Amino acid sequence: MKTTNFFSKKALCFLVCACIFGAFSFAQELPSGFGGVTLGMSVDAAKEALKKNGDFGYNGDADVSLLPGENRVLIETDAQVFAQWSYLDRCWFQFYEDSLYTIMINFNKKKMDYYSLYSSLVKKYGEPKEFSPERALWENDSIRMTLERPLVIKYIDLKVFNELQSQSRVEKTGREKMREEFLDSL
Repeated sequence: MKTTNFFSKKALCFLVCACIFGAFSFAQELPSGFGGVTLGMSVDAAKEALKKNGDFGYNGDADVSLLPGENRVLIETDAQVFAQWSYLDRCWFQFYEDSLYTIMINFNKKKMDYYSLYSSLVKKYGEPKEFSPERALWENDSIRMTLERPLVIKYIDLKVFNELQSQSRVEKTGREKMREEFLDSL
């Protein structure tokens, strides 16, 4: 009896562990984008993908602008105007050196809700790495995906993002330091 009881407890423990670890293995790898538009695409490739997916409301080159700074392009779409059937609202696609590194998708709050998006993401990708009332964050070595309130999903290429962050931490010039000192003295 004792031997059977020992093996039963051991088998039960094994099954519980298998279920817990099995649940983690069913979570899919984080996506690198949405609707055929993925991080790392060139500006031209992203334009083509946006043309193919009417949900974004892409209106052609009128939606493309250059950002201050070198090699930065922004595509902004408006599904509320050009794709009224869509679940999407406004979307932004930021490029650095002709590579898409940030995707921001706003959802139409009249057609979609935070809880539905959150539940779907948890079902597909597992529990978020960080969670607060303002956002849920999933991340791996190369991609950060956040669901933010009121209703935005962001995809970020961490390699490019971290590179841009480190560039912004460059030592300030004498003129910038003097300006800050002046402003601090007010």
